[in-house]
Amino acid sequence: MTVVGGNIERKEIGLPIGVSGTHNNTEINRATGLLQLMQVDVDDQGRPIYTEQGSWTSDVIDLGDKFKDFEKVFTTNTNNGASSFAVLTRVSDNDKDWSEWTAIAMDGAIQSDVKQYIQVRIDLFAGFVTDTFIIAKGDFNLNEYIEEKEFKAGSYIVPKLTSNTSSSEGFAFAETELNTSYLAWKAFDKVDTSEGYVTKIGVKTGFLGFCFKDKKKIIKYKLRSGSGSSYVNSMPKSWVFQGSNDTTDGINGTWIDLDKQTNQVWSATITDKIYEISNKNDYLAYRLKFSENNGNTSYTGIGEMDFYEEGTTSLSLKRDYKYDMTLDSTWSDTGSLHRMKVTRDDWVKIDSLNPIFKEGV
Repeated sequence: MTVVGGNIERKEIGLPIGVSGTHNNTEINRATGLLQLMQVDVDDQGRPIYTEQGSWTSDVIDLGDKFKDFEKVFTTNTNNGASSFAVLTRVSDNDKDWSEWTAIAMDGAIQSDVKQYIQVRIDLFAGFVTDTFIIAKGDFNLNEYIEEKEFKAGSYIVPKLTSNTSSSEGFAFAETELNTSYLAWKAFDKVDTSEGYVTKIGVKTGFLGFCFKDKKKIIKYKLRSGSGSSYVNSMPKSWVFQGSNDTTDGINGTWIDLDKQTNQVWSATITDKIYEISNKNDYLAYRLKFSENNGNTSYTGIGEMDFYEEGTTSLSLKRDYKYDMTLDSTWSDTGSLHRMKVTRDDWVKIDSLNPIFKEGV
């Protein structure tokens, strides 16, 4: 399982290492010339995702009698981010019999004995800042490693109105209104005994909608017939459902068609019809623009109308922190979660350095 690696650390190498050597899940970034963890994937926004850890081992370096001229591995040091690394050296008199790998000192000084031949190994570890990781595209097929968390449930969101402008969340509007008893807000009053909104007498086409203070992503809408049987045939039969981001009154502005319906029939009172739409954009205002009703010769009416906003979720990698903590009795939630099995004292030295070498140095 891979996650986004921590910051790419930068450090100038004092030894004449070059870039030849053995890579294990590491690579040289062609653009920067820096050693980094190998990129293994990209997330859904195209950002690079690196392997969790890797290492690079230099070729054998013949220092001759110049060992003391290279007392430190690094000439500069920059702390940057939660990613971490270990730098170790080993030495030999004959290029055959090698000492154990030894971690460098906190200031970059070489801790191995003075001998003619030396090798340097750099171990890189991805660092994490939060418990929510960016998922690689390749991870989506591994569902056992992914969990979906709901931050906000989807819901119908038009507020309960007592006038066209009674809510701080926005306002209701219509092209025409019958009278003060059948204004636009009557379709958003959440009262089933109300007959809702009705157009002006003699007008059977028009629109009804709501303009929000903030943009919303609506993925379905609901229409309800009124409570009086005499109003059932006034319900819209054909319409387009539209969204706008530049209207100021529900009438002007540019409107985008989001859904189209024809031959929608109501035969009973207080009956809901729900219409799901494929909407990928947020809009300030939504309206139903109707062109035909169910047979009423005088007007068109709508008992209730509401819009359903998409909920928000996130994908997270599942991690077993209890297992991680058993690897180290003094485990803490700072620094890198992927660590070498070294002593605590060595880790404190390693974790504060944050390295990577530069090509050609």
